[in-house]
Amino acid sequence: MKKMNKLALLALALTVGVGVQAKVMESSVATVNGRPVLSSEYDSYLSGVVEQYKVAAPQILQQPYAQDVLGREVLKELISKELLYQAADEAKIQVKDSDIDAGINEIKARFMVDEKTGKEDPKGADKRFSEALKKQHMSLKTYKEKIKKDIAVRKLVEQRITTTVKPVEEADVKALYSDVETCLKGNTKKMKALEQKDPARFKEAMAIAAKLKQLTAEQVRIGHIYLAVTKDMKPEEVKAKEETAKKIKKELDGGKEFSTAVKEYTEDKAALASGGDMILIKGIAPKALDQQAFSLPVGEVSAPIKTDVGFHIIKIKEKRAEKQIGYDDIKRDLAQYLAQQKIQTTLAAYIGELYDKADVKITKTFESDKLLEEAAKADEAAKKETSKESKK
Repeated sequence: MKKMNKLALLALALTVGVGVQAKVMESSVATVNGRPVLSSEYDSYLSGVVEQYKVAAPQILQQPYAQDVLGREVLKELISKELLYQAADEAKIQVKDSDIDAGINEIKARFMVDEKTGKEDPKGADKRFSEALKKQHMSLKTYKEKIKKDIAVRKLVEQRITTTVKPVEEADVKALYSDVETCLKGNTKKMKALEQKDPARFKEAMAIAAKLKQLTAEQVRIGHIYLAVTKDMKPEEVKAKEETAKKIKKELDGGKEFSTAVKEYTEDKAALASGGDMILIKGIAPKALDQQAFSLPVGEVSAPIKTDVGFHIIKIKEKRAEKQIGYDDIKRDLAQYLAQQKIQTTLAAYIGELYDKADVKITKTFESDKLLEEAAKADEAAKKETSKESKK
């Protein structure tokens, strides 16, 4: 009987073991040298990326299989991070407890401001940090392990990559400035020649030029009270928002402090920490808002401004004329940019080497996989048909 019990226990242990293994496989999107890349980490990372696109480029998310495209990039990033961490582990890179604590404290510093009130609240930072971890279904212990990995990877990159990259030559900086200057001045002939010669370099110069135009353009610093209007709102709801905006303007004309009105009324919670302050670049904001911001004198408070997204009341706090810049003004920034590009190129090559040596198995499937498979089969069938016709 005892022997039978032992056999039963052994069978049960084996069954449980298989079940646990299956659970691990089900909860991973890939394995790197046998170590799982967890689905929870993938989902959390992808969710953050999608949220960023919702704010910065919502039109991207409307494209066919956009979620798959982003998902593949996220998976690639997570596999690269795991490869680097394993390399750091193999290189026996040490991460001290003090390094981890410093990393945690740096993250906690982002929770110093209470988003609900817009005020600094250092005592509540720990609580808000803990709540953020809970939303991600992550314990402090797990988060510390993640920070430890990130620090180990950073140290590896500093040792193996950053210190080995050659310094940027000034001739390279001047060459990049020349291309950027061409794009800034809108020299069509030179731009076309650059695009034909080196499309990637042209795209790079255009992106830098666009950024510089923003940084040097005419700007205005405003205080901003915002009442949101959405497309699904009923006319009476929109009218109520408009009446509220008029009421706020009346209170401001009666002597109410603008900063007080911001805290009391604005629906832009992210701006509460700055008291509603924001910088507008000429030509970027909605037309009605842009016209008022750049025509009103400093110190003036606008009447309610209607745009497609709601009602705005602004106070003009400071104006800055358009800036003119030359090579000396940006040569250091361009040099840093080129240095970072070199590091990224070297790092990508290093990750490629790690990938080639590793045993990487991807278990995550995407909706578009079937579509790609069908397209590949159709392409193969077409080639076979063409081959048959040529033989005839």
